[in-house]
Amino acid sequence: MKKKVLIGLLAAISLCLLFLAACNSGQTPGGDEPLAEFTGITLESDSVVYDGQPHSLAIQGTPPENTAVTYQNNEQTNAGTYEISATLTKEGYKTLTLKATLTIEKAQFPADITLESARFLHDGKTHSLAVKGSLPENTKVTYENNDQTEKGTYTVTATLTNPNYETKKLTATLEIYTVAQAAADILSDILDRPDPWNFLPDAFAPEKMAYTDMPLSGADFAANTNVSLIASRPIGRQLNVLYDGLAAADTALKAANVIFTAGETIISVYQNFIDENSDDFDSFTGEMEIAGVKFKLRITLDGDRVTLLAGNGTVSVGLVSDRSSAAEFRNEGRIQISDGIALKYQMSDSALKMAVQFTMSGIGVLQQIEFAREDDMVRGSLYEFYGAEEASIKTTALLCSDENVTAIFSDERENTDMPIDAYAELYDSKTGEMLGGEVTETEALTDTAYDTLWFNLCDVAGLTSVRVADEENPDNHLNANSVYVNGAATPFVPEFNTVPIIGTKTSRHYDIEMKTVWYYVAVTEQGETTYEKREATIPMLFVQRENADDFSTEVCDNNENIAAAALPSALSAITDMFDEYSPTYLTLKENVTFAEIVAYIGENDPFFDEK
Repeated sequence: MKKKVLIGLLAAISLCLLFLAACNSGQTPGGDEPLAEFTGITLESDSVVYDGQPHSLAIQGTPPENTAVTYQNNEQTNAGTYEISATLTKEGYKTLTLKATLTIEKAQFPADITLESARFLHDGKTHSLAVKGSLPENTKVTYENNDQTEKGTYTVTATLTNPNYETKKLTATLEIYTVAQAAADILSDILDRPDPWNFLPDAFAPEKMAYTDMPLSGADFAANTNVSLIASRPIGRQLNVLYDGLAAADTALKAANVIFTAGETIISVYQNFIDENSDDFDSFTGEMEIAGVKFKLRITLDGDRVTLLAGNGTVSVGLVSDRSSAAEFRNEGRIQISDGIALKYQMSDSALKMAVQFTMSGIGVLQQIEFAREDDMVRGSLYEFYGAEEASIKTTALLCSDENVTAIFSDERENTDMPIDAYAELYDSKTGEMLGGEVTETEALTDTAYDTLWFNLCDVAGLTSVRVADEENPDNHLNANSVYVNGAATPFVPEFNTVPIIGTKTSRHYDIEMKTVWYYVAVTEQGETTYEKREATIPMLFVQRENADDFSTEVCDNNENIAAAALPSALSAITDMFDEYSPTYLTLKENVTFAEIVAYIGENDPFFDEK
């Protein structure tokens, strides 16, 4: 009996071993085909930023037909790290389970969520700041140092938290001021004087451009003159347009200095009124005396907007300060001077718009100037009407300035037989020196278009001296003078364009002509220095742009006393600036009308006519 049990046990063990072997070999116990394995299928981890939308992972690769794919823990929306699994099943295949990680990172709060500073008059009540903007759902805001009652300046911190956003901290200033300091606080910004020169390179200030004596001009070139003696800071006609506009604005602003510099007096008068009317000081009308002269005064408050009117029979000044976040300009002003000068301006930290109306040599002049600074670049425009509206001479100018070069585009010129499309003068922003210019113009008689480059003689290699005679050159009727270079006994010879067969000279590839410029000169009298702008004429070289590449060869071939010559290195800078900005200039030329500038300047406030 024991032997039979043992034999049976051994048989059972043998069957088990056969069964396990069959399993390990991929065969069923009955000898079926082995199970296949999924290949080329992966589940890759991924990372995204929270955007409020559901995100998921998906297998990569192409599974066999009729494969069932099921996912666990997929389709996630909120920030976090999730383990995702994908299970692939198919008859005849080993089940495959893949795992990967889906990470949803926290987003940044929108940039339009802000905490703005504010100031309040001390009234015993609690004042606070509040975050502005659209807060995402489930956002919690906590404040530190908010809800203040007593006089003082407080730094308020707002902390924004949200499970799906990175924590953000905002800070702003909460100021609570008292009646005792109200006048100075209210008027602190209103007496800021606009400074249009601040938008030009420092080298362009008259005191930096000025010479101690008048540089060479006109008849000074009757004798051979070394070209290095020609002053390198001439003011071309296009830059002169801008300088005239700034000078007119300065005249109006200086006349109003009596108001701009009377801050302490105005504050004192207004503070006395506040002390006596601590519950209602939004409107004040009174008088003040500055240097023995009486002025009418009105101050009005309208929320964050403060208006100050001050004037007498000679000057009327209206100033506005607007501290509201929606204000495009922080300060506005209008100045009226009894002799016919009126100026209006609007300014912010990075922009200035001003218009002035005045009389020059008995003729009315109307100008509008705008500047805007962005990073290290300043753009500006000027519109000028010289004369009555119906018959005015219109000039438009465009300023483009960076730390290296300053370009002035305009259409001002010496005569009207060659209407200008665009005239660009290029200056070194660091030194104020003229680098040259380029002009596109059309000859009215023949409708011939020209693109001309102008250069200082001292910058043209190969030219050492120049002499200009006020006499006709029979071989060059296109030049009003006879010009001699490098000590030559015969006039400088340009390259001409000629009419075929008859040989008539119609234009020149290059030549040297006398050109009108201006210089600032420092004049000191009784210990006071002023800067006068004086007109001059100096010889300059012009070259047609299409002939610039041939200049060196042509000028040497035509003039035996010039062994070698080359145009200035600034040539490419001039043409690059011209090509880039002349289209912009051309679009500006008709943008502003005479009537629009008059309307912008407006009329004097009726307050100044009240008895």
